[in-house]
Amino acid sequence: MIHSEAYLDIVWRQFKKNRFATGALCVLCPLFLMAIFAPLIASDQPLVFHDGDQTLYPWFRALFNPDEVVDFAFNMSLVGFFPWVAIALGLNWFWKRREVPGRRRVFRIAALYVAIIILLIGLFSFPQCRPDNKYRARTFTEEQFQAEGNKDALYVPIPFGPTEQDLGAIFRPPMFVTEKSQWKDANDGFPHLLGTDDTGSDVLVRMIYGTRISLTVGFVAVGIYITIGVIVGAIAGYFGGLVDICISRIIEIVLLFPSFFLILTLVALIGPSIYIIMVVIGVTGWPTMARLIRGEVLKQRSIDYVAAARALGSSHARIIFRHILPNALSPALVAAPFGIAGAIITEAGLSLLGFGVQPPAPSWGTLLQLGSGNYTYWWLVLVPSLAMFFTVTIFNLVGSGLRDAMDPRLRM
Repeated sequence: MIHSEAYLDIVWRQFKKNRFATGALCVLCPLFLMAIFAPLIASDQPLVFHDGDQTLYPWFRALFNPDEVVDFAFNMSLVGFFPWVAIALGLNWFWKRREVPGRRRVFRIAALYVAIIILLIGLFSFPQCRPDNKYRARTFTEEQFQAEGNKDALYVPIPFGPTEQDLGAIFRPPMFVTEKSQWKDANDGFPHLLGTDDTGSDVLVRMIYGTRISLTVGFVAVGIYITIGVIVGAIAGYFGGLVDICISRIIEIVLLFPSFFLILTLVALIGPSIYIIMVVIGVTGWPTMARLIRGEVLKQRSIDYVAAARALGSSHARIIFRHILPNALSPALVAAPFGIAGAIITEAGLSLLGFGVQPPAPSWGTLLQLGSGNYTYWWLVLVPSLAMFFTVTIFNLVGSGLRDAMDPRLRM
């Protein structure tokens, strides 16, 4: 008996034949996990702090009260991760017994995680619903050191914070350890594996937390322009005529605005902000996506299934979003990884010029800016450069794999 195969199943089978793309996709998972689990990897807030007769949990309270909105979103991803894993295992077992296809199970489980994150962000955005960080003004590493054994604490593997400063260890090379005679904090004996920057902050820790900003800029900016581009391109391709002409002229006008210089202009007027970067990249990047989707919709609307849907009385919206777009999203799926890589490079370039993420927020471009002024601090150039090259290469390989998998001429 011959079993039919869904389109996405065909694409996935073709994608797996590309070893480089498959390997890049496997590397993306640890990259996301590193961004999500950053507080469990590196933090100067102790998990447990014994203050005489009292036991405190500063790390837990700091998790719900970060300084950056981006960190709050990722922290909520961490809070919801373990409950999601438990629920996902149960649902997967249930759906598997009911013979739900594996691809559908993966999509449902991924959607569940997104829903949990959104729910936690919405719930704990209200100060009344989250634990107050009443220990914000305390420096536990200094207290522990000065207590001379009367106070003890349990830290995560790397006991440095992303904004923790040590003015006595400025611009130190990798593997630097503060001399014991100069110790002031309990974590001074831990090595700075990738050195320190101009404020004595640990470079490795800032690189780990900088992953959050890079991924956020990439995915949010691309999400904005894919959403706009898909909707606008679908409308232009489906209705054609005057609608297509007007939208095409608007696309040509928007293409005249270079996003990089538009961001520089807005930063000069409003001030540096990661949100400006994401919005401008999203608002100026949709025309290319709209053109790709328009071309696909033009091909799809002439196929018989569209005429059949019209004959059955389906509305224009249903025909576009229920019937045509699922068959016309291939260009968007292929372009998304390349767009994420481009957005990461744009953010890093702006931070390098001093117009992107502002200190003390960690950013790969900010570290690169520190090293570009004096190549004596080679680790500040080499480490973020390799991280950007590595990340961009991963997304480009995934994009190339999707492009080849969706090309029917390359199917075997």
